[in-house]
Amino acid sequence: MAFPDLAVNAIYTVLCLVPGFISLQTALYTTNVETDMTQFEKSTWSFIASGVSLSVTYFLYVAWMGIVTRRFELVRSLDISWVEVVAIYPFLLFVAVLVGYVSAKVYLWMLGTPTTPQPETT
Repeated sequence: MAFPDLAVNAIYTVLCLVPGFISLQTALYTTNVETDMTQFEKSTWSFIASGVSLSVTYFLYVAWMGIVTRRFELVRSLDISWVEVVAIYPFLLFVAVLVGYVSAKVYLWMLGTPTTPQPETT
């Protein structure tokens, strides 16, 4: 018995959005910035971070396949099964954490220091 297409697409959608939420939370934790983002803003930044994480993972795959096959192609077909999704998903989450961390460091580099108030000393 196979899943209906709608259920499979819903599962893929959730699996593809989780890395963005992880990236956003990593960036917020690393910068130690208190934010008053709306739910829409959080969702938007998470969606963007998911796209970046998935793109980085895809281009790492393209580079790896180029090294293995000695044929460098910028666009490769990607037809993966559930077993391959389960195997690669922890790597995708690791990439998401790296994307969040690097984004936070770039943010801090551009702005200088964290914007959270420091305790006053007397």
